[in-house]
Amino acid sequence: INSETGNLNWSQNSDYPFNSQIKFYKDKFFVVNYKNALKCFYINDGRECWKVQTDESFTVSNSKYSILIKDNLLIFNNSIGDITAVDIISGLIEWQQPTQKSSITNEAYNFNFSKLVSDKDSIYFSNNKNEFYSIDIKTGTTNWINKINSNIRPILISNLIFTISNEGYLYVV
Repeated sequence: INSETGNLNWSQNSDYPFNSQIKFYKDKFFVVNYKNALKCFYINDGRECWKVQTDESFTVSNSKYSILIKDNLLIFNNSIGDITAVDIISGLIEWQQPTQKSSITNEAYNFNFSKLVSDKDSIYFSNNKNEFYSIDIKTGTTNWINKINSNIRPILISNLIFTISNEGYLYVV
């Protein structure tokens, strides 16, 4: 919609509803749908640039998926706990890191996770399965896992990470 006139610029119908943040990069925007597909669209006309399909769940997650842009990588999570890094221009997968066992697909509705946050070298996030992750942003390898039961977006300040557990405890890592 044109913000000045209120006129419709374009509209696009999707097979499945979107369940993520919307991220913008230059002339494109990115969203993830309920079928765990990351889609890239051109802002000007709504045409699809590319699509990356990740493993689907048998149920619909009640968590919103998170998208993070760092350098030339677009990193996102899906309903079964996979973290995927994609080249932001080509849409090719750079790396993918599963964080849950395959049995999570049957429990995806109860699976909740925090938004992804990053510093220069790592991605941080947590879930309600008592896991707080640090993943290397370039390789996708796990740096460490801490036992924190949280699905709240962590906050980074200098070399400290702050989060609150689902039980109400403040954690500083």
